[in-house]
Amino acid sequence: MHRRQSPLASHSSCSTKRVRFSAILSLGLLASLPGIAQDSNQHSIRSNLQYRLTKGDLPYLSFGVERPKNVEVIKGAEELLQSCLNDRETWAKDPLIFRLAHTHPTTIQSFREKNSPSMHAIFRRVPGEPLKLWLHFDGHGSQDSESRLAHLGEFAYHKMTFQNNDQDRMFENLQRSFSSSTPPIVDSAAPLTNNERLTLFTDKTLTRVPPYAASAFSSAAVLLFSSSPVWGRGADRFTNHFVASFTQRLVTYGTQSGAAALLHEDLRYKPSHSRNVWRRSQHALMSTFILETPHGNDIAIANIAAIVSSSIVIDVFHPGREDVAHPGALQLAGWGVSSIAAGNLWNEFKPDLRHLIRDKILRR
Repeated sequence: MHRRQSPLASHSSCSTKRVRFSAILSLGLLASLPGIAQDSNQHSIRSNLQYRLTKGDLPYLSFGVERPKNVEVIKGAEELLQSCLNDRETWAKDPLIFRLAHTHPTTIQSFREKNSPSMHAIFRRVPGEPLKLWLHFDGHGSQDSESRLAHLGEFAYHKMTFQNNDQDRMFENLQRSFSSSTPPIVDSAAPLTNNERLTLFTDKTLTRVPPYAASAFSSAAVLLFSSSPVWGRGADRFTNHFVASFTQRLVTYGTQSGAAALLHEDLRYKPSHSRNVWRRSQHALMSTFILETPHGNDIAIANIAAIVSSSIVIDVFHPGREDVAHPGALQLAGWGVSSIAAGNLWNEFKPDLRHLIRDKILRR
């Protein structure tokens, strides 16, 4: 004789499945970050360093082994160290907190050029051995707190995607920094003002139709396909789910806007300009976590902060839910990832859909 499963057990089972699905979605997107294809670089760290030396303002350096992240210097380390110590207009010394990402952080000295791209020199003196020096380039310099925050996104991108800087782009930016006749490295889009950031937030939440339509659609889907009592019964189920969905949208994009303003991130969507549907979709999904800048790719810290913080806030207050049971922060984070990814997909394919409707369907 089969035992009938209780409604509470059934609800718990459904919730567990939803949590697993959200976790798989979030982790799947993060795991696929290393899969972003990088073209084979014509330039290397060594060749870019050799090009940098042609400017003639640094001591002669002889290079040894090139590793994926740096090049060892076998001659000229002492001379470059003295240049770094004496020329404070060109070089900035890293404090201990910025050396913690390196091996032996307390026994090394590291300096960054106050330019973008920025040569990063790491010195280590071992008793009885010649001074050791390793060099590489960062996309961002070290002039001020803003550039250090930008470098944090660059560093996070390397750690999360297991990818290094694009040396071809680095060479192009080095060329620009060398020539006064070449335009400086600037984003193609003008920097966002506070009013523009506010407009972007309201467009994603209050003043456009899609945010309301998305919440209404998901609420109708719950009404039709879910029997969970967490949203109440009758017409209240639709209203409660709509309130919860829209509240999460407000918290997510409100946090995103604030964090982006603090970190000087420009989260306006940049289309892929590809004609391949798969590559366009991949670009849109990866833009959830990756921020393209003229200096290279960084991690979109504002998006991650928005996803994490909104999931915690909604998990604590769970607006619109009448039942004590609620999804949990992990599942809510998955919904946050889905929301931002869906918005990027919409922005990527919106011109095509408009063309399809206007020129193909309505013309008929």
